[in-house]
Amino acid sequence: MATKAAVWGTRNGLLLAAALVSSAVAWWMIAWPIASLSNVADHRGHFALTFAHMLGGTGMMFLGGLNLYLAARKDRYPLHRRVGQSYLGFGAFGAIMAIAINFSSAHKGGLAMTNVNISTTVLGLAWLAFAALGWRAALNKRFDSHAHWMVRSYVLVWSFVSCRIVSRISNIDDMGNGEAFIWLSWIAPLLVCEMALQWPQGARKSRPTSDRPG
Repeated sequence: MATKAAVWGTRNGLLLAAALVSSAVAWWMIAWPIASLSNVADHRGHFALTFAHMLGGTGMMFLGGLNLYLAARKDRYPLHRRVGQSYLGFGAFGAIMAIAINFSSAHKGGLAMTNVNISTTVLGLAWLAFAALGWRAALNKRFDSHAHWMVRSYVLVWSFVSCRIVSRISNIDDMGNGEAFIWLSWIAPLLVCEMALQWPQGARKSRPTSDRPG
């Protein structure tokens, strides 16, 4: 129990707790209407794809958060590996379904590929690429690189959510560049994430003990 308390009491633990709580709220807002079959009419012609995407997205959101917690504990590596494999499986399924929805003629915009469709398609491809790089790094036992790619992938998981929320703003076309906000909803968090990951790499090097004045 002490290990759990130590993890949740850290900055990363608090951020993870906030992510899980907000994920539950976002799931209730976005996924629950689909899971409860209450908005089938809103997705006429592509509801099966939407439901499949919801299942994949649900898995990637909660399994990703759980696995970041397990990674922070550093004492549950077999479980971490299994949860990670499940995260990649659900995530790949959800991302591919999102791309399939965007190319569905029954979806809003359909084959015309609106700015929203293009943005979310690129987002799905980016998640698949980051997940593949993280998986490759783990296979090659490059665990620092693996951790960074998994963090990036989870930021993109949440970007799926923020992108959907932004796309629901009724007057988005009147806000600045309109649908450019759809791109910013996932590119901006990714840039912030990258700065956080790379910040230690630019820190001032400590002088070797032998070089310090006696």
